Amino acid sequence: MNKLPLVLALSAAALCTFANAQSVQVYGKLYPYLEIETGSGPTAAGTSAATLAPNPTGLTGVPKVKGMSAGNSYIGFRGREDLGGGMRAVFQLEGVVLVDNGAQAGFFFNRNTFVGVDGGFGSVKLGTMDTVFKEYGDTLGILGISSGTPVSSSNILRKVSFGTSNAARFHERRANSVRYDSPEIGGGFQVAGQWATQENPTANLGPAKTLSLGVKYDKGPFYASLAWEKHDNFFGGSVNSPSAMRNNGVADNVTSKDTAVQAAFEWRFAKGHAVEFDVIKKEYKEGAVVNGRFQSYKNTAYLVGYDGRFDLWRVMAHYVKSEAGSCSRLNAVCATTGLEGTQLTAGLAYYLSRRTFIYGAYSQITNGKAARFAAADFGAPTPGEDVRHIMSGISHNF
Repeated sequence: MNKLPLVLALSAAALCTFANAQSVQVYGKLYPYLEIETGSGPTAAGTSAATLAPNPTGLTGVPKVKGMSAGNSYIGFRGREDLGGGMRAVFQLEGVVLVDNGAQAGFFFNRNTFVGVDGGFGSVKLGTMDTVFKEYGDTLGILGISSGTPVSSSNILRKVSFGTSNAARFHERRANSVRYDSPEIGGGFQVAGQWATQENPTANLGPAKTLSLGVKYDKGPFYASLAWEKHDNFFGGSVNSPSAMRNNGVADNVTSKDTAVQAAFEWRFAKGHAVEFDVIKKEYKEGAVVNGRFQSYKNTAYLVGYDGRFDLWRVMAHYVKSEAGSCSRLNAVCATTGLEGTQLTAGLAYYLSRRTFIYGAYSQITNGKAARFAAADFGAPTPGEDVRHIMSGISHNF
């Protein structure tokens, strides 16, 4: 039996019961889309590849597929209670809704879900939340549908190209988080910090932990932010490298530290128009003790984006570029030739109302001969394979 209707009914009943005691809102966003996904041009077998990438096969990993997806369509409940003295209790429960096929067996609050307090001191929240790093960058997106879809800039901007594991990605929602957001300071400035542990200590490795910090300015036509994030013992370099180069086994007695720093700028230069520029530098370091194992990888990625509104029409586009970077292995050669990649994305929307629009989008990821940057809903690219998406759908907020 599909448990979603029952859970929603019980949740609605509970919200009505407490409506007199606190302010509660039901909200959400549904944006299913039809898509054509195509992979092409994989690097031929036998071609010399970057050290950290798998050997090219010449085979296509992303077959041409016509399908429907729902991205991160979601429903949520949020509310607050006045505690007096300028303080409030706040909460949010939010989960993905598979509106395309209804395949979920139950409903889980697997998106930003927390409880906390706020007041003149700012806010403190405990739960599962996007990191400060994720939230402070890439402010425009594509038509408000970019997260968790092929048009998201994070597919290149915030991860590595030689593997497909999200252990290396700086664009995550972290469980077991404690987050502080300051009040507005000095007419537009705000700072935030977040700490999370994954509660999985492993012999000789220790728990995986995340620390995310940021400062932003948001006032008038300008937005600017600087954010930093550190991952302890996520082994983002190892788990994306060939198995012979990995350090993340229990017996290896090795730790890892992955860090990233990001600067983002947005200029709202006319009513309904804005441009954005982001730059991110990422570094993955592991204390290898076996010759030939992964030691480090670092690279820089850039984004330029545009958002324009013309009456009932909206046009958005971004271009993302990731450099090949540099790497090292313990007492061994490490080459990064072919690990670069780019993404060009454009979207067009027509608004039927303030909350509803129909849209189309196009996205092209072009991989270097060793890169595997992926934005695929139905497959995983092989080294050098380019991925193209054509999408069309409807988006509704409530």
